[in-house]
Amino acid sequence: MQEQSVKPVQVLPKFELDSSGIPGEEAIRAYERDGVVCLGGAFDAEWIDHGRRAVAAARRAKSGSEVEEPLRKSGEPGEFFYDWFLWKRLPSFRQFTFGSPASELARRIMRSQALWLYFDMAIVKEPGTSTRTPWHYDEAYWPVSGTQVCNLWLALDEVPPETALRFVVGSHRFESDYRAIHFFNTQPVKGQTRPDPPRWDMVEGDHQIACAPLSPGDCVILNFRTHHSAPGNLHRRLRRRALCTHWFGDDARFNDKPYECSPNVRGEGLVHGESLECETFPRVI
Repeated sequence: MQEQSVKPVQVLPKFELDSSGIPGEEAIRAYERDGVVCLGGAFDAEWIDHGRRAVAAARRAKSGSEVEEPLRKSGEPGEFFYDWFLWKRLPSFRQFTFGSPASELARRIMRSQALWLYFDMAIVKEPGTSTRTPWHYDEAYWPVSGTQVCNLWLALDEVPPETALRFVVGSHRFESDYRAIHFFNTQPVKGQTRPDPPRWDMVEGDHQIACAPLSPGDCVILNFRTHHSAPGNLHRRLRRRALCTHWFGDDARFNDKPYECSPNVRGEGLVHGESLECETFPRVI
């Protein structure tokens, strides 16, 4: 059974793109205000099909990701799979990451002139998976500082409210810092002394929680300081497949943190406080 939130969960508004596939000013302002924005129909049927085939290729590839083994709970039919930096190994992910609308959407939402790729990621929660994604924010895990850093999360399946991502609206402006925790045992990452992030849906307060029900081709773009989580997938037949791309904008800089990051990849020849551009984090725009 999924735990019930003590906080009411709102639904994020969904913004449509203009006729040229560009997000409007209202969507950009929503991202700046809330730290997250939902874009409806941002990817067409061809890209949805491409993404599904790419995820299938990632599942077949069995890259040896350190997270593959703990993903299936004993006695459950489903599993939680993810893998990253797939563009380096699989042509289908290279085509999506560098050829789809993802990069231009991220650049415009962040009002950035240039754009660099951090990493791509496939995420699958199969039917019958109780594993929830704990409350966290990406900046705690990543070796980067700045304000123009985001995650674009593309839905490849129908995502109803009960399996949708949850966000603390406006949390990208929170001043408090929290530590990174491991997704599967919720233990803190070694070397961090900050407090654990709150379970925002289980604590009272003035904060607002919103979810993002999605159809295939919809996406959410969230700031790397925005607190978010996701329930398990207890549906009997409905999969929850997603493709994520993570991006650096103009003001992003390398932050050589003194503890293990996740992904634990820091590029080549980077200098603390300087540009992140390198072979592993290429400039795209």
